[in-house]
Amino acid sequence: MTGDVLLVARPVAPASPLKDYSGTWAPILLATCAVIALALALLWRGWRSRTRRQAAIPAPAPVPAEVLEREPALAVEGMFVGTVHAADRLDRVAVHGLGLRSAAVLEVHTVGDCPGLLVLRPGMDPLFVPAAHLVDAGRSAGIAGKFVEPGGLVAWGWSLGDAELTSAFRPRRGEDRDRVLAALQTVIDRVASAVRAGEENRS
Repeated sequence: MTGDVLLVARPVAPASPLKDYSGTWAPILLATCAVIALALALLWRGWRSRTRRQAAIPAPAPVPAEVLEREPALAVEGMFVGTVHAADRLDRVAVHGLGLRSAAVLEVHTVGDCPGLLVLRPGMDPLFVPAAHLVDAGRSAGIAGKFVEPGGLVAWGWSLGDAELTSAFRPRRGEDRDRVLAALQTVIDRVASAVRAGEENRS
């Protein structure tokens, strides 16, 4: 052997035994889980109570087959934010899945016998708002469940039975907001013109 010295690192024993914190963290973890479970239970109870209060709101009508088979005038990907009462944008509608936020494709149909707005959501029934039930459309900073920059949402007022509602959609691309609003306004204006024409004919 040569005069080289082989150095081997030896483990250094801790100055004191490691402390066992299991007795401290276990109660904290259990308490945290209990608080989370309680919060979820209260949220679920509140949601169920809301659905009972809103039982008078009818379910949206099924989508006409013509609409599903026809190419839309406009189709935009984004997020369906939800639905609220028109008089109070913090009062979310819980029934019929109208208040659930999800990815969606919004279609505007302007021709044929069934013009209107169609919202397609994965795993949920499609929502169709006939042109005659659309009240207005515009930009919004948010409704219950989603608030964004000013004008970041496309919102439309519509009627469902006796209920006056507002729903909102956030396009994936910002430039699509104006396209959706223009298409919706076209549908709304055509209905208004048809109503005026009918009134003039009757008079």
